[in-house]
Amino acid sequence: MKFLPVLCLALLAGCASAPLKPGGGETAAAKAANEVLIFRDGDEWKARFRFAADAPLWAFERSALLRVEQLPWRPKSWEVISPGVSLERIGDFDVFVAANGDVPREVTIRFRPLAEDLVADYDPAIRLSDGTLALYGGHFNAFPMASREAIAALREPQEYPTHIALTAAGAPLLFGGQRVTRADDVGDNYVYVGDVTMSPDDPVATILDPGLPAWISTRLRDFTPSVFRDFETQMGPHKSGRPMVIASWAGTDFGGVSTGGSVSPGMITMRLEGKQLLKETPGALNQMRWFIAHEAAHFWLGQTVGYATPDEAWITEGGADYLAMQAAVRADASYDAKAFMAEARSDCIAALAKGSLAEARRRNDQRAYYACGALFAQAVDDAGRPRGKGFADFVRGLIRDDADGQVTGAEWLAAARAFGVSGARIGQIEAMVAGKLDAAPAIDALLAD
Repeated sequence: MKFLPVLCLALLAGCASAPLKPGGGETAAAKAANEVLIFRDGDEWKARFRFAADAPLWAFERSALLRVEQLPWRPKSWEVISPGVSLERIGDFDVFVAANGDVPREVTIRFRPLAEDLVADYDPAIRLSDGTLALYGGHFNAFPMASREAIAALREPQEYPTHIALTAAGAPLLFGGQRVTRADDVGDNYVYVGDVTMSPDDPVATILDPGLPAWISTRLRDFTPSVFRDFETQMGPHKSGRPMVIASWAGTDFGGVSTGGSVSPGMITMRLEGKQLLKETPGALNQMRWFIAHEAAHFWLGQTVGYATPDEAWITEGGADYLAMQAAVRADASYDAKAFMAEARSDCIAALAKGSLAEARRRNDQRAYYACGALFAQAVDDAGRPRGKGFADFVRGLIRDDADGQVTGAEWLAAARAFGVSGARIGQIEAMVAGKLDAAPAIDALLAD
């Protein structure tokens, strides 16, 4: 079983062809914002776009392909009902195209919420077996372009300010951990359309598909709030309000076990499927617990305080892995933490044989950040143990001492030294990040008693 956190698209990357500027040549900071209202109209879902600039083309920032079919997903879901506008694929982007001149300032679409996997992006919708769903707002962000040629030359999306709201004809919504009837400033987040039973002191809104096997619902209903409470006790409050966790069930057509998941701001999603999940097994339970704990840890190490550059993802991914491993042990003392760390050691050695940790992203070796970062977290945990402290206390200190919410590798190492990690071990971590060492003996020295 493998959970794959979705990687967000990089924005504002340099490109040869610039996007069309709004009328009047405003700077980016002064751009008027697009407005999008997503709403339910009887049995249909619609979205009304009000564009802030005249442009012959509006391209969508997030234009990923369907994972299975390797085709654009919007034609399967969206239907433009405003005259004089079509939806086309140009280069790497889905685009509103004007039949003549500029796209009208107001465009309305009818859409069928699509609960299918995309390549490296969030599912447009998450459907539960009782008919309730969650809709993702980030797919409604668009930016203006002057020509087809300019779009075809783009390799990265452009930012454009957009205000997104969602309403469902007065039906209850859950957004930002609060019950509302209209969600404003949706941004790159999900809105759950349905009611949720919560008590005021719940640290997380847990939404479980009623079709889930009973044992999964029982286990997740107990574990999910408890891991958030544990992390808050250890690391203090996070900055994301009350998160949502949605676990959906895709049935038993698949004979084995299929699991997936993602994390977005303020929300964790899981998608479970397979006949073998009808019966509880330690392996499936441990994997689900570990996934929830890893993504929960990111509300502190990732969202409250995060890395400064993507090349330093070991700070958050490795740290979240280590916190999740500890949470799994607290939930079940039989969880094999030694095997978990042994796998991290093996994977880190294999990754560093290919090059430095700092260059892992460029060779598409994301696993290196998780594996090596977990070993670095263990070194910090080991250093604090004689004083009754652990890695969670170290993270609490990062949150407390970092004013801008971003930690560089150098700052992390300085904090580790102050926490009690020896100079020699700091040097070993620095060497692994730079890739100038034989990894196996360095790791053994780093974690030696």
